[in-house]
Amino acid sequence: MIRLVLSAAAALAATSAPAAPPAPKLVVAIAVDQFSNELYQRYRPTFTGGLKRLSDGIVFTGYQSHAATETCPGHSTILTGRHPAGTGIVANTWFDAKTGSSIYCVSVRGTADASARGPQNLRVPTYGDWLKGAQPGARVFSVSGKDRAAIMLGGHKADGVYWWNDGAGFGSSSYAGPSTPAVLAPAQAFDKALFARWKASPPELWPAPSATCAALAKPHMFGKLALSGNVPPDMAKEVESGDFMARTDFQDFLHATPLYDALTLQFADDILDREHLGHGPATDLLAVSLSATDYVGHRYGNGGAEMCVQMAALDRALGAFFQKLDGLGVPYVVVLTADHGSTDAAEREAETGVAAKRLDSGAFVGALNKAVEAQLGLAFEPIVGDDPQQLSINVGPDDALRAKVRDAAIAWLKTRPEVKQVYTADQIAAAAPPPGKPVDQLSVAERFNESYDPERSGDIQVEYAERTTFGMPRGPGDTVAGHGSPWDHDRRVPILFWWQGAPSEQPAAPAETVDIAPTLAAITHVPTTQVDGKCLTVVAGTCG
Repeated sequence: MIRLVLSAAAALAATSAPAAPPAPKLVVAIAVDQFSNELYQRYRPTFTGGLKRLSDGIVFTGYQSHAATETCPGHSTILTGRHPAGTGIVANTWFDAKTGSSIYCVSVRGTADASARGPQNLRVPTYGDWLKGAQPGARVFSVSGKDRAAIMLGGHKADGVYWWNDGAGFGSSSYAGPSTPAVLAPAQAFDKALFARWKASPPELWPAPSATCAALAKPHMFGKLALSGNVPPDMAKEVESGDFMARTDFQDFLHATPLYDALTLQFADDILDREHLGHGPATDLLAVSLSATDYVGHRYGNGGAEMCVQMAALDRALGAFFQKLDGLGVPYVVVLTADHGSTDAAEREAETGVAAKRLDSGAFVGALNKAVEAQLGLAFEPIVGDDPQQLSINVGPDDALRAKVRDAAIAWLKTRPEVKQVYTADQIAAAAPPPGKPVDQLSVAERFNESYDPERSGDIQVEYAERTTFGMPRGPGDTVAGHGSPWDHDRRVPILFWWQGAPSEQPAAPAETVDIAPTLAAITHVPTTQVDGKCLTVVAGTCG
């Protein structure tokens, strides 16, 4: 009887054990910029292409668990396994008190080349770096519409890192990776052929909306900007007229169209063919960040026909890309996630009964500076607030004045109805979450802590009301909606794993984007350096 019980238990364990993926020859990591879990779940029932395939695999409710929910910090977590507090990438741009200047997250200091871009500000290695150290012959390539996205995913030792340069096409920088003719010439050939096609026949920036998407078209006044809600958007129609490639605004409006992702995936296809990824002596990594959802969300919000069309186009483009991967004839693993979420334009959210508001952040920080100047008798603006959630004090080395400015600013902020809470740098530094605390239970201060770096973060962290839209749009192209807050609509993102034969599962426990790198490392038997995340057993099967 005991033997029968043990046999039954062993059989049950065998049937319930996670189905680990076969040893892949290729790992594909995809980030969809501004792809919130809310957006994913809203459109999930409509997917029939690549996003449908991924949705049939292992689907986690994921978190960018930190507060600085922007592109650069979010991308820095995906393949490092570290929170921004560890990666050092605390914002897209941060204020450097030593030099009194703002630093772009992928700018390269100490060079006269203003266009120099690279991972020098990233303080930790990536999965691609681990892979190349563990498997001789492994190759790592990264591509995106944005330089910061491609660089954060590519890491320090990539074989090729590419991003879109307006007017020139896909290119790179010698500071981001090799810039030899072998790396740059194929991109230049791709770009030349692309622009030749466009000159011969203007590209379709926006496909025609389905009846479902067209039903969402509705005019709105966002801030001081009126938008028709039509697809193609009125602004896109203007730049498509006449000699569109000669217009200085064509490239700008290209970003906020479904075509932008299609171009990125076409170039990724080109890399697969050119480099024969998946057919080398080791595991290869291709990282792809798709930027159009972010640009569409900023320019039009995520609740209208524009985002509906973008979601359908992204689904189709990913479907074609996965067919390309299938044709390689090698085992591969895909993970898709996002660098952050988003909220829709406050005006449209308010129509649904959501307590959403718009904050003219420029005017708000201006009023703060005037109040502090008047109180302390200053003749200059002492607060740098490009991001109203991270305020930096710019008074030079005078610590006594710095303290006075901090205290005056905090006192003023606490009187404002838009502000829920204000934290000093010391308070955030002391708010480290206890080990093992579930990500969905972190306090707001703990979320700020996970993206706090004492050398790079602001002196004052400000918590605004949930669903606050920052900025006041006034003209075409201005931001109408965004992200960047510590709230779950900006933190929650999908994390989707798929491979041929992957089980269809939706684990109840949430995952974090910092779990992705150690999970990929376990799948490919690559040792890791220090990580904040954990290996996901339901994906990797065995973690150790």
